[in-house]
Amino acid sequence: MYVKVLTAGLGLLAAALSAAGPASAQGRWELLGQRQVGFLVDRDVVSGRGQGRFSVIRICVANAPVQFREVEVVFANGERQPLPMNAFVRPGSCSQNLDLSGEARRIDRVNLVYNSVPNFRGSALVSVYGLHTAMGPGPGPGGPTTEGMWDRLGTRIVGFQADRDGFDLQGEGRFRALRLCVARNSVQFQSVEVHFRNGEQQQLPVRHFVRAGACTPPLDFDGRERRLQRVVMIYNTVPNFRGQAAVTLYGQR
Repeated sequence: MYVKVLTAGLGLLAAALSAAGPASAQGRWELLGQRQVGFLVDRDVVSGRGQGRFSVIRICVANAPVQFREVEVVFANGERQPLPMNAFVRPGSCSQNLDLSGEARRIDRVNLVYNSVPNFRGSALVSVYGLHTAMGPGPGPGGPTTEGMWDRLGTRIVGFQADRDGFDLQGEGRFRALRLCVARNSVQFQSVEVHFRNGEQQQLPVRHFVRAGACTPPLDFDGRERRLQRVVMIYNTVPNFRGQAAVTLYGQR
């Protein structure tokens, strides 16, 4: 068991992190930090210093499942709050919303104890988000007038050059629309190609400049909701001092 510290100088991610949490937990979610975790029991520390005040956190997983054992939030004033989380989180999904006691407060760090579950996908990507109440209400994927639940399908870290990346989505269920949200840096999307399980393909009209903390509009599929095989996106990021961008794909059920 060992400790690693991640300083999270990351931008905002406008995301509706599913309705499994409290109905009152609305606002903009900020990405506090990410970790690549292996197959052994491990302990990591995600730094939240300088990120503002939070009332709720949530932990999301990509690439492989993770069994969380303990979560502890350490606030800027030195107070600590253990959170009830002994949960198995599958890739492409998140924990329930974890409410912080009292008023929204600054977070110094979040301590995580977990072990990932070995499988053919390799290591897991663990992301910690905080509900940024100081930002006020945010639409999240789909906007306030869009019905249905949005599932987080994965996150990719992208660099400065025109690039192509894909999300393999077998077994993720049926969806009727997609949305791409961006954190840490701006991204210029060129195109998005959706491959369905029945062999059909659809090019989605995506030529959008998306700033950090924002999302594309909902991208509707032709016809009924369908199972996804793969989503391929072509993009380029906008070089600046913020470095790489994190692009998160959501699907609407």
